[in-house]
Amino acid sequence: MTAVPTTYNKKDNTWSGAKRSNIFDHNTSVGIIIFNILKNWPKNVCQINDVDGVSVTNSQAITWAIRMAQYLKKRGLNHKDVIGIAAKNTTYLMPLGVACLMNATPFHSVNPMLDEETIKYIFEITKPMLIFCDGHDYEKIHSATRGWHPEIYTLIDPIEGVPKIETLLDPTTTEMFYQPEPLKTGGDQTVAILCSSGTTGLPKAVCISNSILILENMPVSSESIIFTSSSLDWITGLWAFIFSTVFGCTRIITNKPFSPEYFVQMVKKYKINYAVVPPRHLSALITCPDATSEALSPIRMLNYGGGLVTLTTLQRAQEICKSAMLNSVYGMTEVGAITVNIGISNNTAAGRLLPGIKIRIVDEEGKSVSHNKVGEIYVHTGQAWNGYYGNPVETRRMQDFEGWFHTGDLGYFDDQNFLYIVDRKKEILKYQGAHYWPTEIETVIAELPQVQDVCVVGIYDERQGDAAGALVVKRQGCEISGKEIIDHVAKRLTGLQKQLHSGVRFTYKLPANVNGKTLRKAAREVFVSQNETNYLL
Repeated sequence: MTAVPTTYNKKDNTWSGAKRSNIFDHNTSVGIIIFNILKNWPKNVCQINDVDGVSVTNSQAITWAIRMAQYLKKRGLNHKDVIGIAAKNTTYLMPLGVACLMNATPFHSVNPMLDEETIKYIFEITKPMLIFCDGHDYEKIHSATRGWHPEIYTLIDPIEGVPKIETLLDPTTTEMFYQPEPLKTGGDQTVAILCSSGTTGLPKAVCISNSILILENMPVSSESIIFTSSSLDWITGLWAFIFSTVFGCTRIITNKPFSPEYFVQMVKKYKINYAVVPPRHLSALITCPDATSEALSPIRMLNYGGGLVTLTTLQRAQEICKSAMLNSVYGMTEVGAITVNIGISNNTAAGRLLPGIKIRIVDEEGKSVSHNKVGEIYVHTGQAWNGYYGNPVETRRMQDFEGWFHTGDLGYFDDQNFLYIVDRKKEILKYQGAHYWPTEIETVIAELPQVQDVCVVGIYDERQGDAAGALVVKRQGCEISGKEIIDHVAKRLTGLQKQLHSGVRFTYKLPANVNGKTLRKAAREVFVSQNETNYLL
């Protein structure tokens, strides 16, 4: 782990990553950086769409982006406006994002799979007057935004009477003289707005500053062929967007739903060597008959994050991706990447700190604690954060006056300065007066090779408190009883509060948000609603 050194300062109980290097000037616009890079390497292929077969060179991408940026400027849009995006990964999405950055107009990107009420709630925060969406989502977006009647363009699946993005791609007489707009307020200017994960409530609109997108020392190059299913509405999709426009990677995109068979097919077809997958996709991949070591031999880097991955899953993934380095990343939309854990030898750790990151572990009394003591994780990035759009109260609750982010995650550092995540602070449960963390029990259950996914929930009882129950997805072709799971937990965990007093219930799929994170509240509802025949003791 020498590539990501983490040091501990005993005097103030803080852990620090290496010093962050600066290649670009702090106040340089990401739009200007992309403009120059795409123009300087015109023949490089930055994107291939597996659905329509369109390969986009840097030259084509920057030409489209310039024409769209000129349209945005002609409409008078600037850094004080917001452009809405609700779209999956399709050919014109990337140049649209580049156009927004070059015009210095932030885009607010939401996942089109969200329901109409949630989309209405999210877009009402920023009220974009111009929105780009996929044609089959037009009616939903139109209905959700009828309160302020924005103009809506379709990216794919055009609809008669609705403007489409192709009308913005006609040649102009001035495009060869175009220059991107400079940042009006400097490097901390907001250039993108994403939704928070929404695992504990309705999403908030997270402001992403220009300086956050100036990624440096990334493990990619012009020879990297990358894939992540995330679109511009998720932080990993935003990073992949930067990889393909700044670092010269070729990004493979698709708007088809994930299946392990389809993923294997794309790896073979395009020789994908860098992939980012959520835990549930990795878990599905290792049971896929098509996922052989020969088929997945191109992969050199396989990143996962956002949830629990069992050692059994990781070991099998390493067997079928023999040439790959498996890495996990802990981060959040508001902060970005915080730690990286390289390899699978210490799979339960979140890893060590990335450059520029500092962490304090803070107990319930507000004191910073030392090694092996659990507390809330406070993160300091050394970079400005513009908060939640239009929500100063939540912004201040998240970040204190000294710049420390209160993540809401509980964790600790071991003696080797590895960070471990215990659970969400809000998800601490109490049984007979004793606290326990659902994630600890989930980790133990996930040791069982027959278990593919698990979510532990608390079932409240007035006399006892929150009695733990496990909602379990069995691995394909495997059998295990609820009693076997309960007995395994009893052997591994000694505390009375950590036992599965509410039993075990089985399901075919855990409820998750559109980006693959398990929704514990929804899982509890599934657990309660399950027929008693699934309640195996």
